[in-house]
Amino acid sequence: MFDKMPRIQREMTACVQCGYCIDVCEAHDQTPWESVTPRGKIYYLTQLDKRGAGAMDKLLGRDVSVSPEFVDAIYKCTGCGNCEAVCHANIHLVEFWEKIRAWLVAEGVAPLSAHKKLAESIGENRNPYGESPTKRDAWWPAEVERCSVPDVIFFAGCTGSYRMQGIAQAGVRVLDRAGVRMNCLGEEEYCCTSPAIRTGTLRHTAPSAEAVVNKADAMGAKDMVMTCSGCYKTVSHDFGNFFAKPGQNVYHFTQYVDRLISQRKLPLNHEFKAKVTYHDPCHLGRHAGVFEEPRNILKKIKGMEFVEMYRHGMNSRCCGAGGGYKSQFNDFAVNVAAERIRDAEEVGAEVLITSCPFCVLNLTAGAKKIGSNIKVMDISQLLLQVTAPAEPKPVEEKKAAAEPAKAREEPKTAPAEERKPETPADRASDQVADTPALSEEIILEEDPEEMDFEPIEFDEGPETLLRRAAWNKGLRCRKNYGPFNIEIAFVKSKVAVCVYKDEPDTAHDAELENEGWMLLKFKESDITDGEEQAVQIRAAVKENLRNLKKAAKKRM
Repeated sequence: MFDKMPRIQREMTACVQCGYCIDVCEAHDQTPWESVTPRGKIYYLTQLDKRGAGAMDKLLGRDVSVSPEFVDAIYKCTGCGNCEAVCHANIHLVEFWEKIRAWLVAEGVAPLSAHKKLAESIGENRNPYGESPTKRDAWWPAEVERCSVPDVIFFAGCTGSYRMQGIAQAGVRVLDRAGVRMNCLGEEEYCCTSPAIRTGTLRHTAPSAEAVVNKADAMGAKDMVMTCSGCYKTVSHDFGNFFAKPGQNVYHFTQYVDRLISQRKLPLNHEFKAKVTYHDPCHLGRHAGVFEEPRNILKKIKGMEFVEMYRHGMNSRCCGAGGGYKSQFNDFAVNVAAERIRDAEEVGAEVLITSCPFCVLNLTAGAKKIGSNIKVMDISQLLLQVTAPAEPKPVEEKKAAAEPAKAREEPKTAPAEERKPETPADRASDQVADTPALSEEIILEEDPEEMDFEPIEFDEGPETLLRRAAWNKGLRCRKNYGPFNIEIAFVKSKVAVCVYKDEPDTAHDAELENEGWMLLKFKESDITDGEEQAVQIRAAVKENLRNLKKAAKKRM
């Protein structure tokens, strides 16, 4: 058994076991074992490749087979690609882990239980949720025309079609406001199979790609647009490896909307007064290189204060929902999301915007777990608030345009006259409360709370001003850190900052100094904008980092 390993010798040889991947691995933070790290898994594979090379393994009774523990470790990975981003050997680790998982599935020892159910449902129902294909397009907004020969095919994806319909609906409504002529594939919109590919089951992708590409090409559209980052990566990249790329230009929603705004086809009419940060989905950011377009959109919205989290762009923290991690290890995934919420809190963000339904879902769960007031929204929902509905077409023109689509049966949704007028709360919500509960194999058993935006009172006190000034200088801090409850802690450099009103607290000074911490104390009345103190903190961070490195060398 396991005589034929995949061709991974180049990657195994390239890995120098440096360990840079360990610090950025979210799965390792949740399960702090060496065997779960990228380095540890490559080491294990190297030993498997060498099995039988000598008598020492037999003499020492070493296990050189694929153990259940190793399989579990391979799936304790979000597939985020942070390890690849920091790899000094330039190993393409995202593809590497998917190749290993596919090998384990081919050998019959994988996937794990939740992933097996997903793959089976994709094969039987064309979606991982066990829903009927006939209901695939029931989410389509009744007020948006479906053109028989569209300019754009809107690919909702399984989650947008069956679970988080609010995001797909917001995307279509926003494009409609820009005058985009659209339709969707209806029953012929098969699952893109991203959940299956990421967990090692590859047999469904070729037939899915064939069905989607052929149907899309037959509709005569120029472009294909999607709000799901996983669908975007799969359709634009993976389909070509299994069947063929679509004949359309494939865009993520943020790319397409950024272009519409630049061409002045989508006016941003309304203000959004809030401090906002943006989370890069792994599939869209690190994997596909789409970083600037969503930020371009956010920076053009009136009234908004945009701030970056410390880890963003290529080094963004994963939300925890990818790579089948959430479906099998939900608690760990929510813990990862909670850390991302803390990242947003530390820059003073009131709203966390992202551009992927799975990120929205898991980050909302993370916020709920730690009791955060941060609102998590998809960028399509935000745009629905700041844009205005298009002018209604004349009745005769609308009727004539709709004639070719009459042959198709209308989705079984409530008639337009029975629907309530859309409110701001409706526009900001992802409407998951109105949809069936998502199966526990994929996401939480309970629905996240409604995501309507309410401005949050933000503390502008001296401590906040100081933290904000320090963050603007690239310094990442924690509040109320550790057993001594350090008010503001710069952890890696061990700089502890205290802001006091009358007299500073000195109760734990000696203990902190003994542990290598540098202490800085500032009186509230001396803090105006925090800039002067932030300069001192930055100097202290540099100095203490040097001190810590010198102390570490002496101990060696």
